[in-house]
Amino acid sequence: MLRLGVIVTVLVLAPSARAQRAPITDRNYAIDLYDGVAIGNTDMIGMGGAGTAVVLGTAGVLLNPSAIAVRPTTDRAPWSLDYHFDLLSSKYSSDYDNNGQVASGGAVLATGGIGGRYHDWGAAITGTAQLAPVAGASPALTAQVLRVRFAVATWLPGLDLAVGGGVQSAMFQLDSDDGVTQFSISGLGAIAGATWLPHGESFRIGVGLDGPIDGGSVEVDACDPPGCNIDLLPSHVRAPWRMALGGAIRWARTPWNQTVATPYRDEQSLVVAADVVVTGATSRGYGLEAFGMQELQRSGRHAVFGVRVGVAGEVLPGRLRLRAGSYWEPGRFDDVSGRLHGTFGVDLRVLAFHLWGPRRGRISITSDIASRYRNAALSIGLWH
Repeated sequence: MLRLGVIVTVLVLAPSARAQRAPITDRNYAIDLYDGVAIGNTDMIGMGGAGTAVVLGTAGVLLNPSAIAVRPTTDRAPWSLDYHFDLLSSKYSSDYDNNGQVASGGAVLATGGIGGRYHDWGAAITGTAQLAPVAGASPALTAQVLRVRFAVATWLPGLDLAVGGGVQSAMFQLDSDDGVTQFSISGLGAIAGATWLPHGESFRIGVGLDGPIDGGSVEVDACDPPGCNIDLLPSHVRAPWRMALGGAIRWARTPWNQTVATPYRDEQSLVVAADVVVTGATSRGYGLEAFGMQELQRSGRHAVFGVRVGVAGEVLPGRLRLRAGSYWEPGRFDDVSGRLHGTFGVDLRVLAFHLWGPRRGRISITSDIASRYRNAALSIGLWH
């Protein structure tokens, strides 16, 4: 009887031990636009994605729209510009979106943005693009998710507070090898955020809010069987609501939240940051990577919680910065648990020159490692 009980228990529990998938048979489903991995520039990724209170400029807008109005402590000019561009590849990942199954081909994700500040007002446009090949399609097709965020923010000197808001769009589309868009669905949602930097103190608090997106506006341009079967395409594309709450504290010779008179703040320092990210459920949501294999895998049945922590230190003032972090990527798919990530980053100053003032070049290396996930990047830019 004991042996029979064990066998029955194994048979009952076996389906929950693997990621459940099913073939696509109708359009009664939505693509769940969810990213559980850290996305952004080398600062963001190196610190385990804990950037709500500490990452500024266009990269910070990915989590907190108010980031574009927060001046670096060395910025005393009436206006400034900012940009970023980063590419993440799943070439070395066997399970990019943590769906529990090994996939060939993988996904590629790029993020970039441009923005600026004039006195106490700032504005930025940022975007992310994720691409996944559609297995078995003839001619070859690529599933693509595009997100664009437009944010306007202002600095309130009397409150030591930056506040911002805007809109974001999300689009899911199928592209053929010749670049023709076969089919697309799009939608819009609101974003908002705030960052508090009390003057003369060495801590910061930030919050970012993303409203849900429910896109059901279907546009069919050149979608002809057998290239794609319209009857099996998703009826909606949905991005869940998200709330990120973060804090950061800095230890150094001088207080963090104050403007300095020098172009660079060359002093030994240590910054510790932490974020809690809550992402809502997605009605009838299914994963993008499984859709790329012409299958459905349930995603976003419940709200999920992620925790991110990171440290950054300027070890050799003006020459070397080190970062490290870790974060919990919550399980988004049925029967697939979350996974723990470890990250690190290095900034090395390589040269100094004059171009409308003093400039410094830098080389950065960043990596994000977890079970079945590998991401590494090399970046060349300016030292800030």
